[in-house]
Amino acid sequence: MKKALFALSTLALASAGAFAQSSVKLYGIVDAAVRIETNQGADKSSVTSVIPGGLSESRMGLDITEDLGGGYRALANMEHRFRSDEGGQAATEFWRQAWVGLLTPMGRVTLGRQYNVLFDLTTGNHASYRYSPYIENFKPEIGNLLSGRQSNMLKYALTAGGLTAELQYSASEKGTVTLGEKTTGGMARYVMGGFSVGAGVLNSKTTSGKDAKATVLGASYTSGGLYLNVSRTKNKFDAAYELGSAYATAFFKGASLVNAATAKDRTMTSFGATYQITPQFNLGAQYYDVSQNHYGAPKTDYKLYSMVGDYALSKRTDWYVEYDRVSMSSTSTMIFANGARSRNGYMTGVRHRF
Repeated sequence: MKKALFALSTLALASAGAFAQSSVKLYGIVDAAVRIETNQGADKSSVTSVIPGGLSESRMGLDITEDLGGGYRALANMEHRFRSDEGGQAATEFWRQAWVGLLTPMGRVTLGRQYNVLFDLTTGNHASYRYSPYIENFKPEIGNLLSGRQSNMLKYALTAGGLTAELQYSASEKGTVTLGEKTTGGMARYVMGGFSVGAGVLNSKTTSGKDAKATVLGASYTSGGLYLNVSRTKNKFDAAYELGSAYATAFFKGASLVNAATAKDRTMTSFGATYQITPQFNLGAQYYDVSQNHYGAPKTDYKLYSMVGDYALSKRTDWYVEYDRVSMSSTSTMIFANGARSRNGYMTGVRHRF
């Protein structure tokens, strides 16, 4: 009898250990490029620089999972972004993502600093490029998402068949405009074969009570080596919205702009294609048409273009060349701080993923 009880106890302990299996995965990207921009200097001269991320922002992170048994898993993520050109960190926050959560049969719940629902929709549903959701150094599609991440967020996600839905809420805790945004939002995406279609909305309120709203509608189609995408996004800002300027400069990777803070609303239509010419070589192009109304000033119209050729040197390393252009109308209220209304960018770099 004692032997039987000992055997049962040993089996129970072994089963508990099996249920509590956990894994910690180190991952990252190191990306650096040489970039030339016209009309960039104070005298509208061209500027050549080594940049810390052409296609992707360099990062290093930890993905943590623990099997709790019964279809439940504990999840956690910590991700740091850094500047590969000089070794510094890429933003004020050391951890660009820092969250913990549970995966259950009824969905996934995560808490902390993480991607917002519109970022998940845009990069997962109608990404601009098949081999990279967007160009890190030229990303108009991300500029319309009211920041790609929010702090103090509670997010719920559920996938059932081809349908994925997400809801988010972030609390306004910090008492500052940039850290104290209160957000609510949701998105839904449906995938059927090579087609994917989705829509989402996000509302943001600063600590001073100013509101901003973003809506996104997009679709994509994949067939063999061909990938097509189309989307339409819209932002609405209260008058004197404190982050209006920051969200405008997100279109241009932090470029200095005149009259960016007076934006009332912004609408962007975008479409593009990627084609896998060989197993190693992809070629893609994207077009963006933007119309922006201002409080007390004429509207701003601008068009943006990008093209990328990407060659896989190995499973983890690729070499890319890129061209992009910004062209603002002659009557635009918002222009570059040096008075220029257009800018061309040329870039080539190497990206390694691990």
